[in-house]
Amino acid sequence: MRESLRISSRIIPLAAVFLTCCLFTTSLRAQISPKVRAAKLYEKGRYKKALRIYDSILNVNSNDTDSYYGRGLVKLALVDYDGAIKDFKKTLKLNPNDADAWLNKGIAESKNEDVTNALADINHAISLRPDFSDAYNFKGNAEYENGDTANAMKDYTKSIQLDSTNMDAFFNRAYMEIYGGRLKPAFDDLTYVIALDSKDASAFFYRGLTLDEMKQYRDAASDYNRAIEIDPKYAEAYLNRGLDKYQLEFYQLGKDDFTEVVKLDSDNAVGYYCRALCEDKLKDYKTAIEDYTTAMRFQDGYNEAFYGRGNAYLAEGDKDRACDDFNTAYENGYAPAKANIDNFCKGSSKKKGKNKSQSGSGWKIQ
Repeated sequence: MRESLRISSRIIPLAAVFLTCCLFTTSLRAQISPKVRAAKLYEKGRYKKALRIYDSILNVNSNDTDSYYGRGLVKLALVDYDGAIKDFKKTLKLNPNDADAWLNKGIAESKNEDVTNALADINHAISLRPDFSDAYNFKGNAEYENGDTANAMKDYTKSIQLDSTNMDAFFNRAYMEIYGGRLKPAFDDLTYVIALDSKDASAFFYRGLTLDEMKQYRDAASDYNRAIEIDPKYAEAYLNRGLDKYQLEFYQLGKDDFTEVVKLDSDNAVGYYCRALCEDKLKDYKTAIEDYTTAMRFQDGYNEAFYGRGNAYLAEGDKDRACDDFNTAYENGYAPAKANIDNFCKGSSKKKGKNKSQSGSGWKIQ
């Protein structure tokens, strides 16, 4: 999901809160009230300026419910979760039946890793507004963070039933379907998200990931293409597209994508490792050795990189260094290195190590 689980940036539209504000005077020139101005700044992402306006309003009128609520949203966006919770509490003291404030207080508590209170507040929002689609979506998020995936799925589905255009709920349900192995339903949900918003780069990315799991690498690469067109700095999309090209044996094209990954994220160990895999296939062993080495610098215990560098050293005729790497990988738990040790390293300068585990460090993209 978007950052582990997709939390919508669309929290509660402020426009609904400020409908009673007088937007225009009788003059020819429109005069915007401070609250509306603060709301517009919030919507544009100019949070610090919006915060200053809300502060000035509340300095004059400490009972302005709307401004406490608006300032709570701004603080939530600024990652001031404690401050946001305090402002939503003040909103609810003045208006205890404000379902939006209960929901956003729950969101702030969830971000603060207080899942118990978050769920209690979101449930209270739902009790006040039983058809609150966004509340069910965020309840699903909190349940997911709490490890309750079964109820999370139910709540995403309930959110969708209440609002068939709730893209976040479709996206979150698809995320859980992917990692639950329900690939066709995940594909269908993400296709629906894309139908609602053809500029949603994350939806294309995760649909590509779904297609990868189905081993439909060409179609997956097409979805990563769209994600990159929408967001040219989407490093994960370049990475997964490069893996598809590697699977399809387009090694130079794969290498080009992995080069973009490390340009965008210079300490991305997986990017260097995958580029080295392509260089191996292209028989550019010296460069592959450099990239395997760089990958190991950015990720401790990268057993696959030790194993890959060992193979590159072997191809270069440097048996001693190859066997050192095979032994290191095997000692650290990478079982596939054992075959190379047996085949190539008899009498090498380094003794065979004791295998500690049957699993490698892993580099599969999530």
